[in-house]
Amino acid sequence: MTGRFDFLDSGTSVGTLARIPLVFLLLTLAACGGGPISSSPASGPLSGNWQLSLLQESPPPLTTLSASGFFWESNNALTGSVQIPAEGTDGQCGGVSSVTGTVSGQNVTLFLNEGGTELSLTGIISSDNKSISGDYLGPGGGCLAAPTTGTWNAFLIPQLNGAFTGTLSNSQYMAVLTGLSPPAPIAVSGTLTQGPGMGASNATLTGSITAVGYPCFRTVSLTGTISGQNVYLDVFAYNGEQIGTLGVPGLPGINGTPATVVVGSNGVSLTGTGEGGLSLGVSGACPAITGTSGTLTTDLTEVAFTFQ
Repeated sequence: MTGRFDFLDSGTSVGTLARIPLVFLLLTLAACGGGPISSSPASGPLSGNWQLSLLQESPPPLTTLSASGFFWESNNALTGSVQIPAEGTDGQCGGVSSVTGTVSGQNVTLFLNEGGTELSLTGIISSDNKSISGDYLGPGGGCLAAPTTGTWNAFLIPQLNGAFTGTLSNSQYMAVLTGLSPPAPIAVSGTLTQGPGMGASNATLTGSITAVGYPCFRTVSLTGTISGQNVYLDVFAYNGEQIGTLGVPGLPGINGTPATVVVGSNGVSLTGTGEGGLSLGVSGACPAITGTSGTLTTDLTEVAFTFQ
């Protein structure tokens, strides 16, 4: 198998203690954290946060379906959960689907449910275990009007942990304040910490952003989720009041607009534009200023954060 390994009482006398079997002592120490024995299954290399893209080739037209979530690999078995965006005019063909599958060498088979139809995916794992590509088929029914076939690929999203630097750009507030269009980018730094996904459809994110020369805040705290490339964060002022969002979550049957994790040759970054950017939408989030359209106390900016 190339490039893989298997995940995914004080009154007791000395004489009495000496008669306790050695194995019992070792098990007791392990239960108290004193030894290496553990009942938790080992995690394999496919365990983590994945972004999937399925291209339906038949029947036409070509249609792309995305999914995102966390896999857990153990003993050559895969389990997990993915989020599937809402589809169709009624927005009912989406939601969260469980994932099951098997791994054999560099071959993987996955099963997930798309709107009441089980899709079967087969693929080849890359030598570095960071991407998968292959074919899929669906028998029709549910949200699939007819049997479908196509290709798919997936790539592993690194954990969004650690420090970042970056900018808030095209700030609507700063454009009014400075009279410049576009205004100069606002330098920011911060941190994010990702919780364990453990086969769920998302994982928690917590952190903070510190800005330089930005009237709306100096430091804010962040809490939210990540699923695949999709990040949604709530933004809180120093007093604990929520003053905005970074990315806008969806509602039942309606897709949100996330900030997006980008993995490239230069590392990992988080970007967002429009509603996927930083929105300080609470009245009074920023000091009041007067522009051509009246008093402004909110802001919307693009974000570009690079993790170190």
